[in-house]
Amino acid sequence: MRWLFIGLLVFLSGCAPSLQNQWSELPPAAQLLNKLALQSGQHRSLDAEASVSLTARGKYFSSQQFLLLERPDHLRADVLTGFGQLVLQLASDGEYLAVFLNDSVPGRFFHGPASYANISRFIRIPLAANDLLALLLYDPPLIVYQESRVLIMSDQLGLMLTAGDNRQELLFDARMRLIGSRYYAKNELQLKVDYEKISEADMFPRKVKIEVPGEETRVTLAYSQLELNKPIDPAKFRLKKPVNIDVETLP
Repeated sequence: MRWLFIGLLVFLSGCAPSLQNQWSELPPAAQLLNKLALQSGQHRSLDAEASVSLTARGKYFSSQQFLLLERPDHLRADVLTGFGQLVLQLASDGEYLAVFLNDSVPGRFFHGPASYANISRFIRIPLAANDLLALLLYDPPLIVYQESRVLIMSDQLGLMLTAGDNRQELLFDARMRLIGSRYYAKNELQLKVDYEKISEADMFPRKVKIEVPGEETRVTLAYSQLELNKPIDPAKFRLKKPVNIDVETLP
């Protein structure tokens, strides 16, 4: 009976169609580009709790975060340890950045321009705020391309966009749902993003993975208690200075 069971598994796996066999004819690039255009900008804001794991240059961090995102560049993160202790609050309205670090006594409060350097210093993800929000809101930016073509990539449907030595590879599952994007410069992978656990209710992924190989950075966010396109009070993107703590000015 054991051998019969194993033989049945082999037979069934042999009969499972590959993605290549699911397409009698690959869809044209224009169809996938139109699908991306319809999806672009669909999600303007996010209010969620997220389990976040981050590896940056060999150092691993994990946290529970309460995230508020509003395009193009409004961001707030309240970061807690696994024991529920608040260790960091970060808020940016696109113009100013405020950060409260609560990992020492007394804590520290920073305030200054919402520049790339200042934001990446605290979130440890080397991406501009508007690019980071686009990726987290399931809307990876498209490169300015000269050519486009559709092909099978690692048993997934792929849309390749090229512009000279630069290219972008967008991956789709068998249902033509976007599940990933890769950005290359001179054949070197610059940025990788994967979308997993896409909800049937709102077609939004509940897990996002971002990798920046050149900076040895990987981050995974698993969303829960998520609300999309909810109006967010602008005051949420500004932090008030705690009492009895000096302001440290960011450059």
